[in-house]
This record gives sequence, structure tokens and C-alpha cells, in this order.
Amino acid sequence: MKFISLFAGVGGFDLGMTRAGHECVAMVEYDKAAAGVLAHRFPGVPLFCDVRNVSADDLPDADFLTYGFPCQDLSVAGKREGLDGDRSGLFFEATRLIRGLRKRGLQLALAENVAGLLSADNGGALARCVRELLDCGARDVGWRTLDSQWFRVAQRRRRVFLVADFAGERCDEILALAESLQGHPAPIREAGERVAPTVTGGARLSRAGNERAECEPLIFQPRIGRNGRGYAGPGEPVPAMIGADAGATSDMRTCIAFPAQMSATQCAGESDVSPCLSVSHEVAMAGEGATVRRLTPTECERLQGFPDGWTAERRNVTLTGNRWIAGDVEPQSDLPRYKQMGNAVTVNVAEWIGQKILGAMR
Repeated sequence: MKFISLFAGVGGFDLGMTRAGHECVAMVEYDKAAAGVLAHRFPGVPLFCDVRNVSADDLPDADFLTYGFPCQDLSVAGKREGLDGDRSGLFFEATRLIRGLRKRGLQLALAENVAGLLSADNGGALARCVRELLDCGARDVGWRTLDSQWFRVAQRRRRVFLVADFAGERCDEILALAESLQGHPAPIREAGERVAPTVTGGARLSRAGNERAECEPLIFQPRIGRNGRGYAGPGEPVPAMIGADAGATSDMRTCIAFPAQMSATQCAGESDVSPCLSVSHEVAMAGEGATVRRLTPTECERLQGFPDGWTAERRNVTLTGNRWIAGDVEPQSDLPRYKQMGNAVTVNVAEWIGQKILGAMR
């Protein structure tokens, strides 16, 4: 299926969807450094700058659209201006384009944002998004909160994914959790029970007024037993924690701890990557006398599911009108690489959703 990527960042959505078998036919990204990475990694794909200056006529036909719209006004770490904020309010620029593309065969739209979307605008931000998508002509709208740690990356990262279907009622199929998904216990359902206590999501709404409520998930957090083995939950062993002392209790998925007598280079090895990031769900544990170092850019890429060095180089891009034009390849410093990974969609999650979309649209 062909898709268009708005607020593309460095291509987390796009790489995941491509791995799932879809084709990106256009991108929009405002940040110059991020646009340079896109131009380098997705050569030949039309790349626009400011979403406010893009019209539906500028874009090619597509089957679906992805948009990880800015989170600054929704995040609990921000000023919480909600969808009325200048940045998170760009959601409505996405729906403006959706309205135009719908007339040319657009079937689905997939949004991503922080969990703060659920509580912003005094709890009304998500409802505003749903109403807007229904006004765009959606026949079905659904959402689910997914955590990157269950998709074979070593970090907790809860994000809301919002699907609007303009051609059918396939949101349930696209957002349904597979029983084999790593770390998620199978939901326990009784006959006639209408609440799924082991998955997370929101009420499914449509023009017909259908509604389904789901509560917060029962997440089993890793812990260390006396034998030094980690467990994700009853009967669900995970790999032994590297460097863990028996009986230690900690969770350090977003920083790397290593013995104080070892340098970061010695701990990480020649690849400059801690061994705890080379195997799913293995984490370094802080024992007595341990210190903590900063993650390397390569480790941040692995935490987000990107190939090593994805952001190490970029194209020197220049703006002509509202289009980025790619120039020579140049190295990229660490500072923008950290920012880009912090803003990225986790590739593994995007790929999983992409596979669901592929199955639903077939």
C-alpha cells in the first residue's frame, strides 16, 4: 500500500511501514536536520517542509497517511496548552489534508502521540481528535496505547495510536493485540464480559454510537529473583540481567549502569554499544559501586528500533519554495541525533501496525 508521512521526523513510521511492505510516496518534515536524514535514507521520495503550506493537490494519491503530530502542548512536561497550542494544534493541518486526500481514495489515517493526549484539555483532547476525524468522514475511529518495551526494544515508551478508517470498520483488526506479542499476557475474558483488563485502549466510537470501554493494562514489571534470573510475570522468564547482583531490584531501561572500575568504552566494547542492548529485554543493573554513563547515539537508535548509524549522516538540504532539495552527504553531530531519537516513533511498533494495516486492507 502507498502512504504519505506527515511530521516524519527521521522516518520511524516510514521505516517501520516500509519493512511491513508499504511504499512511502511523500513526506513532510519541518526540521532541517531531520529532513536531511530523510533525504539520505529515502532518496527520491518528495520531501516537503511546512505542513501549513502543503495542499492536498501537492501530494500524490495514497492508500493511507501517517502523522506523528507535535506533542509539546500535550505532554505533561510542557505547558499543557492542548490542541489549542501552536504546535500540537497542527493536528488540524493533518485533518485538512486528510479531507482533500479522501476524495482521491485515502482509506486510513494513523496518528501517534504521547500518553498526555488522553488527559490534555481537561481530558477532552482525544475526544476532540475523534470528533474531527468523524467530521472528516471517518466510518470508524479507534485508539490504543502501546508500550515500546513489548516490541523487542529495551525502553518503556507509552504512546497513543489513533486510527481513522474512511472505507470500512477495520480499526479493531488493526489495533488488536496478538496473543504472541512479547510480554503481554493473554486477555482473560468471561462469557458476556465487556471489559478487557489486560490490554489498554479507549472506547471505540463511530457514527452509529458504538462504544467499548477498556481499562488500564496489568503490566508485569521485570524483577530479579534470588537466583539472578529476571521474570516478566508469573511463568514468564526473561533473559538474565547483565551485571545484576542476586536479589537486586531495579529497572534501568533508559540508562546503562556498569562497574565503577570499568570505563564506558570497556563496558560497551568496540561497537560503543552496551551489550545489554544487543539482546531483547536484557538490561544492565546497578550494583554496589556502579556508575551511570550517558547513552551513545547508536544506543539511542537501538532503543528506538533503528539500524546502527541511521542518523550518523544526512544530506545537506536546501529549501526551494516548500520543497527540500537534497545535496551532498555530510556527517551529523551527536546533539541533533539525540533530539531525533527522542522525537522518533519506535520502528518496531510502526512495523507491527503496518503489518496489521496490510492484513486489514487486503
